[in-house]
Amino acid sequence: MPNTKTKHALKVAIFGGNGFVGSHIAKELANRGVCVVCVSRTGYKPAHLRSEKWSETVRWGKGDASQANNDCLKQVDVVISTVGSPPLPTFSKAAFDKQLFANGTCNTRLIASAKSAGIKQIVLLGANIPWPLNRDSFAYAKGKRLSYTAAENFSNESPEHSSLLLQPGAVLGKRYTASGKCIPLDTLLAPFNFIMPKQFVNVEKIATRIADELLSTKSFKPQFKVIKNANI
Repeated sequence: MPNTKTKHALKVAIFGGNGFVGSHIAKELANRGVCVVCVSRTGYKPAHLRSEKWSETVRWGKGDASQANNDCLKQVDVVISTVGSPPLPTFSKAAFDKQLFANGTCNTRLIASAKSAGIKQIVLLGANIPWPLNRDSFAYAKGKRLSYTAAENFSNESPEHSSLLLQPGAVLGKRYTASGKCIPLDTLLAPFNFIMPKQFVNVEKIATRIADELLSTKSFKPQFKVIKNANI
């Protein structure tokens, strides 16, 4: 999308904003003139973005989704969370608890913090989990369900509260390591995408859909809205 730079009053905090999906959402919103702060535990701008002009318009802040004292929440209208860990199998209680914390506890705490800060709108990146894996014995799935429930409860807090939950499948695009090395997921996963195209979605489509939802000129109706992979 071209850089329109039309200024918007909307102020957005993206937790996990220096990550794969988070940074694409930040780019899309910044290019539409939205005031964006990307929050991460390091607070650093990713190495591969240092030469991109849009990243200069974004504030890169340090914060932890699992902590209640996120100062940036006092300055924004919308919280977007892309916080989570990959859906890997766990073979110990410690590994199970760690994955449950990353995908569930962090997001439920962030949503609670957003509510306490008076924020009325949140966006949560969930996942499209096949039914055989969508069970409590799979920490990733259990964590995502906890986040889902927290988002739904947030939207039920009052008629003014709203939650947007996206449930993509496997996300395609160019991912980068902390040092700036490119991992071309779209190329690596191309054979699987060819066999099961409905299970994949491009990261840029996710970013565009979120921006479209937040900046829609239609009448705003607070609600709990779920957008599944096929509709992103």
